Amino acid sequence: MMPQILVPIVVPAIAGGLCFLVPRRVRGLRELIALAALVWAFVASARLFGGGAVSYQADWMAFGDLKVIFDLVLTRFSAFIIVFVTLFGLAIGLYTVGWAGLRNDEHDGRRTYAFLLWTVGSACGAALSNSLLVLLLFWEVLTAILFLYVNLGAKKDEASAGASKSFIMLGLSDAALFISVAYLWVNYGTVSMNRLSVFVGDPATTAVYLLMVVAAITKAGAMPFHTWIPAAAKGAPTPVMALLPASIDKLLGIYLLYRLSIDIFSIGGGLSLLLMIVGTVTIVGAVLMALIQHDLRVLLSYHAISQVGYMVLGIGTGLPIAVAGGLFHMLNHTVYKSLLFLCAGSLEKQAGTTELEKLGGLARAMPVTFVTCAIAALAISGVPPMNGFVSKWMVYTGLVQMGDLGFKAYWIFLDAALFGSALTLASFVKVLYSGFLGQRPSGVAHVREANGAMLVPMVVLAAMCVFFGVWAKYPIDTFINPVVRGAIATAPTGQIQLLMPGTSALRHMYGFWNPSTATGLIVIGLVLGLLIVSVGRFAKRRVGRVFIGGERVTSLDAMHVPGTGFYHTIRDVKGLHGMLENAEAKVFDVYEVGGRIGNVFVQGLRSIHNGVLSTYLAWCVIGLGAVVFALLSALLRHLVSETP
Repeated sequence: MMPQILVPIVVPAIAGGLCFLVPRRVRGLRELIALAALVWAFVASARLFGGGAVSYQADWMAFGDLKVIFDLVLTRFSAFIIVFVTLFGLAIGLYTVGWAGLRNDEHDGRRTYAFLLWTVGSACGAALSNSLLVLLLFWEVLTAILFLYVNLGAKKDEASAGASKSFIMLGLSDAALFISVAYLWVNYGTVSMNRLSVFVGDPATTAVYLLMVVAAITKAGAMPFHTWIPAAAKGAPTPVMALLPASIDKLLGIYLLYRLSIDIFSIGGGLSLLLMIVGTVTIVGAVLMALIQHDLRVLLSYHAISQVGYMVLGIGTGLPIAVAGGLFHMLNHTVYKSLLFLCAGSLEKQAGTTELEKLGGLARAMPVTFVTCAIAALAISGVPPMNGFVSKWMVYTGLVQMGDLGFKAYWIFLDAALFGSALTLASFVKVLYSGFLGQRPSGVAHVREANGAMLVPMVVLAAMCVFFGVWAKYPIDTFINPVVRGAIATAPTGQIQLLMPGTSALRHMYGFWNPSTATGLIVIGLVLGLLIVSVGRFAKRRVGRVFIGGERVTSLDAMHVPGTGFYHTIRDVKGLHGMLENAEAKVFDVYEVGGRIGNVFVQGLRSIHNGVLSTYLAWCVIGLGAVVFALLSALLRHLVSETP
């Protein structure tokens, strides 16, 4: 019998292969296989979470005395991650059935469901890996699948460009992770995460930590390694964005960052401050870019980047309440951001576009999509009583505690985080108005609500946004606190601020905010407001003809005022205009900057390779001389060491 810990990995992997092999003329079988495998994996993950410690080891390969072991260990954190990886995989799988339908073509069947299942299986493997080499293997598989998955987009040129950029950026960050793992293996004799305890106190260990952090935040999408996400959003199928950049990549990237910063490495105040700066810049920089976007999918991709900043900021503080807040925000983000992408997919499927200027007035035509999108918009903006408010509140509380502990600059990070939330709300006012309110343009007059298979996952995720906000104590006590308490108990000596006296902060993490009581007061206020509105309906109202500037309105399109116009003024704000223009011109894009530097290097090599035989012979002689010199130097050192 297969060990239970292998089920979330093996079952999706086998089912993905079966989906790929099912003939295209057979309708419905791929969908049945995919959904059955995802349900199986989710149930197995839930059982693992509810059980005790589980591990699995098998010899993989050996290099002399060094053995590579396929090492899986179930911890409270990894169990929590795989539960939500499989849950989101199941939600996106059901949504994809409604999105793609049962049409008999390759795009909607073989590759779509195979890549979905392989993504879920690989993500579970990465989360369960105790060996950094095994984690690296699954990490690379996810990068390759992302490249293939994004390429399924209908806009082939944009999909190909986004897939290539994603593959290159993630591939280079994976190379950084590989170099770091190799260093740890050689210098510490192990790659098992539960056996590594590295004090960062010299340039080599600092470089190794930073290289691994680059891999983690590139996967999560933090600045400055974020630009692959908007590029992928332009061409990738919307369910792909909901599955990977919105949920699984965030879970895995922040999971690795937490393991590095809390479990494996013992970092000092300088690196902690660096994480906080990265988080703060990500919050503000990405939300400013989101404000000026007109395509809903690209706008959501920048918000997916901005929200990562709260997670990195929380972990960077090192305080239990803020770390717990960062992890809870990781979970909350995967819920509401996946929901937002699914809502965007619903609009795209029914209206044929995600351009905000071409949408409007769809609340009556798509009531479920509107309500779920509104809930997700409130959640991501940190409006109580939604889940996003609670996790942000915990991060804010941690920043205030840093001030109490003597960190005088805490208010800079706190103000930036609050400012980011305000701008997020402003951005989603634009989204809700442009998409669902106002006058409906004639181009979308035919739009109706999405089908049931698409709506069910949206309703479930919206319910989670409400439940995780109103009854926040349950997810925090069930998923978050056990992880943070375990880290405090096992943290190595010298670990940043996590080594505070006791863990009382975890028992008083809400400050004066009580979600259930506050929700009751909010509901009372809403009921009173509805009563006042209802009373006003009985008053007499004068009805007149609609006119603009004295002219009667004869066309519905004349009444359509897109919600994007007001935000053009953001470009004219002094101090932001040039920065936003440079950002759109990709001046700050590390991918483009690296490409320009690489081009200079290539041109230099081309100038050396001039086609003249004597020049090539000279380079060969110089290279051979260098090799001989290195060998003779090594031989002389050996002879000197052997001389008594």
